[in-house]
Amino acid sequence: MPHSALANITVFDGVATAYDDMESRHPVFQWLRLRVQNAAVASFAPGARLLEIGCGTGTDALFFARRGFRLVSVDPSPEMLEVARKKIALAGFANVVELQPGSAGQTEELIARHGAASFDGIFSNFGALNCVADLHQFAREAAVLIRPGGKMLLNIMPPICPWEIFYFLSKIKPAQAFRRWRGQNGAAGLAIRLGNRKAQTYYHAAAAVAKKFSPAFEIEKQIALGLLVSPYLREVARRQKFVNVLLNCEERLAGWPLLRNWGDHITMILRKRPYWNPASGKSSTLVN
Repeated sequence: MPHSALANITVFDGVATAYDDMESRHPVFQWLRLRVQNAAVASFAPGARLLEIGCGTGTDALFFARRGFRLVSVDPSPEMLEVARKKIALAGFANVVELQPGSAGQTEELIARHGAASFDGIFSNFGALNCVADLHQFAREAAVLIRPGGKMLLNIMPPICPWEIFYFLSKIKPAQAFRRWRGQNGAAGLAIRLGNRKAQTYYHAAAAVAKKFSPAFEIEKQIALGLLVSPYLREVARRQKFVNVLLNCEERLAGWPLLRNWGDHITMILRKRPYWNPASGKSSTLVN
């Protein structure tokens, strides 16, 4: 495992016990999570077997389990998995959520463990794939893991985030304002603070993601998430009426061309082409 990946595990171990409390103090973050969850329920067939990449403390896994989905949820952080295990067991869903160590960079092991075409869908929320420098390998192996016609919902941090740019420019911090742009192609990525430590982060543009996942997948839907409002800045969250206006505007604008490529995150829903051939890496037909 690369040194940066090992370092990131330590970072997420360090915030595991406080992560849920951190989220509870940021209502905008909760609103964003709910938008992703609603998009997932609308995309995945009822009762589907899902692979969750980067399950963290199990919040999304528990959401899916309560709605009849079956999951294999993986995370590289032992501490995150332990919090998730306790949470899911306490809710009585340990029999439908299988928690395992793993990450987007370890999909070969998932294929060996579960076999090809063993999942109806793949779900990855809030930047788990931003811990991976190059998504080519994940894209290829995700196509092996998922059944023909199955869907993926990926929630990824892109290189352009309007509120972040405006906020840091207002503080006269241009380097911070455009840090994502600098971190999208560099092999080293950017070290982003999480708690008292820093996680190595790589920003993926929507067009680059679409290219890397083609031809096995086609994009079915894409929306911006956190386009107008920061999920983290407390001074913004305190102005609730203003925030509500911005959130209502975001719901209307999130799917617009160009704007859907920007935001704190972007949510991409992809569908695996039914006739994709893993041997040739090509699809014999295009899905309308």
